Amino acid sequence: MKKVFDSVKTALGETTGVLGEGYLAATDLLKETLSNFYDVKDLTKEKMASITNDVIALAPIIEQTGYRAKEINIGVGIPPRMVFHFEKFADIKDEEIKRILDENKDKKLLSVLVNTLVSADAFQQKITLGSFSFNEISIELSVPPEVNVKFVNAATQQTVI
Repeated sequence: MKKVFDSVKTALGETTGVLGEGYLAATDLLKETLSNFYDVKDLTKEKMASITNDVIALAPIIEQTGYRAKEINIGVGIPPRMVFHFEKFADIKDEEIKRILDENKDKKLLSVLVNTLVSADAFQQKITLGSFSFNEISIELSVPPEVNVKFVNAATQQTVI
């Protein structure tokens, strides 16, 4: 598994100039989560449910940082995967986010998720895509871990009456 993480880190390192440091930092945080909390090769349905429950339990605190969990996808396969979709609904000052994380420093997963969201948000703010607008950040816990920033065409989001 270390070889997989090392090759992902190398590939991401080579693309840092294009993607920016925020994306690399977000992926490193996910790698840390997988390495320190969960042994991916031993993920069972029960462990996947436990991880999902952990994230759901943290949702109210995550919301205090300006991000809301809007969808969860669980893939039971080899390797298993969990994808947590978040939307940014408020701009919270960095000092406030730091205070929230300091108050909850015993919740390492919270710190990893929030720092990943903040890093991915910083990445998306550097992108200008015309009629496309930022929609969500998804965090995939799998091998390899992945952070996705989703943009949607504003014209396709209009409701037809």
